[in-house]
Amino acid sequence: MAIDMTGIGFIGFGKMAQAIVKGMLFSKKYSSKKISAYDVDVKTLVLGCKKYKIGKENSNQNILNKKRIIILAVKPQNLSEVLESLKTNITSNHLIITIVAGVSINKIQQLLGIKCSVVRVMPNTPALIGEGAAGYAFSREVKAKDKILTQNILATICKIMINVPESEINKVTALSGSGPAYVFYFAEAMLEAARQMKFDLKEAKKLIAQTFIGSAMLLIKSEEGPEVLRRNVTSKGGTTESAITTMEAKAVKDSFIKAIILAKERADELGK
Repeated sequence: MAIDMTGIGFIGFGKMAQAIVKGMLFSKKYSSKKISAYDVDVKTLVLGCKKYKIGKENSNQNILNKKRIIILAVKPQNLSEVLESLKTNITSNHLIITIVAGVSINKIQQLLGIKCSVVRVMPNTPALIGEGAAGYAFSREVKAKDKILTQNILATICKIMINVPESEINKVTALSGSGPAYVFYFAEAMLEAARQMKFDLKEAKKLIAQTFIGSAMLLIKSEEGPEVLRRNVTSKGGTTESAITTMEAKAVKDSFIKAIILAKERADELGK
């Protein structure tokens, strides 16, 4: 069977993979007839393919045999087994786009036994609603047309995409890949403060969420950096100064910086 040169196949069809399909179809630049998927979880596969009206395959090999563009979206611990199953049929024409965390381009090529085109992508969970940020790196083999193709796919789920050397991917992981967890962590604390102040939690959640959204948009649109924007809110002797002073006394900023650096170092360890 001839490979569909413009077809896209998903190996692994969990939440992030389905978010990519959703974004692609919503953009109206991609046809569901050109997309297919396989997942070892039959229920996830059947429901997902039915929901998005895409092709359902019964093996990783079928995806590879029928589609040129392969998006790897499996769990890191399952990747070696998956790539071993593709080893005999992979060609230099295939484009592999991987969103598998912590696995290098070189490792993927080694497991496949061929220096094929590989794009390593680190998206974050806001991609699930089309508001993602991602860093991505290309192997030397990726042709110009496939670089554009990859960027166009990512643009359907991400508002910010940054092309970096692969050595920078773990820094992207620490900043934006894990970043949503940091935001939610602070939101948890704010919501707990609302609870302790006996403030309505549903209303507090709305206020907190919009505060994050509005502050992020202000940071994007302002020519000023976050330090200046923070100072603009912090009136001398006011309520905000009291809060910031308390956090500074507890070394919250220093702890946060150390935590992000440790996240990057952990990503380095996992990659080894």
